[in-house]
Amino acid sequence: MLFAIPTITAIQRTTLILTVLTAATLLEFVSAAAALASIMGAAVMIVNFYLLALVGRFLLASARNSGGPSAAGMLLPPLKLFFVIAAVYLIVDSGRINIPGFLAGILTQFAAIFIEAWRASARPAAGITGAGGA
Repeated sequence: MLFAIPTITAIQRTTLILTVLTAATLLEFVSAAAALASIMGAAVMIVNFYLLALVGRFLLASARNSGGPSAAGMLLPPLKLFFVIAAVYLIVDSGRINIPGFLAGILTQFAAIFIEAWRASARPAAGITGAGGA
């Protein structure tokens, strides 16, 4: 059975669209501070996802070139995670951000992943032409 997988580009595009919609909704119904915080939350998630893709490519390339994953390649994912956690901590700890708006922005990435996974599964996978693959 073939599975359709959403692309990183599609997820990032959907995240950007959801960010604009979320920020506009928060601006209209809540406050400008909540809208700005949602943009900041979504920006953190977009950068995190982009860096995850870069780290994954580096890890696979280094493993391919050296016959196995390098020590530096294995340290990159937890190091990236540490920096993202530190950035979120500093943003929240500053006390200058609307926390519910920030969380709404963070959740746009998760919503985009679910939307794109649904869209990918709704498309027929390449090579399947009918019931039973015949």
